[in-house]
Amino acid sequence: MREPRRFWSKVEVGEPGECWEWLAGKQTRGYGAFGIPRGKNQPWKMWLAHRVAWILTYGKIPEGLCVLHKCDNPSCCNPYHLFLGTLADNVADAVRKKRHARGEKVGSSRLTPKEVLDIREMYAIGEKTQQELADDYGVSNPTICHIVNQTTWSWLKERK
Repeated sequence: MREPRRFWSKVEVGEPGECWEWLAGKQTRGYGAFGIPRGKNQPWKMWLAHRVAWILTYGKIPEGLCVLHKCDNPSCCNPYHLFLGTLADNVADAVRKKRHARGEKVGSSRLTPKEVLDIREMYAIGEKTQQELADDYGVSNPTICHIVNQTTWSWLKERK
């Protein structure tokens, strides 16, 4: 990588324990975007800024590994806040820190937290069967089964 001076000029470098914010362009999810020229009359290749920070500090990223953030700040380029991991490590880290999509934020979700609590309540008091609830809410019987047994939406606690 032949662009270290230009790259670091776009980072607000601070103390080792602080996040070093990317100051230039960002993607919609907050990750810094850094363009590297490919050659004369060719489009620039866009890189995620934290990956460039890793390469400039530690060298090549081994194939199949991702550069992850300890600080959970997508625009942070502090090499001390970065570590390597697999895609599975990244997902596990997100789940452990509760940064993953849950409930109605899951793209395929058809229910709201209120509806899930209503379903559990109606089933618990015997007001409706699982099949009736599935029909009422336009979901499958197994979906209702998972909701009432709390194998899905398990993080959602009962009403107070």
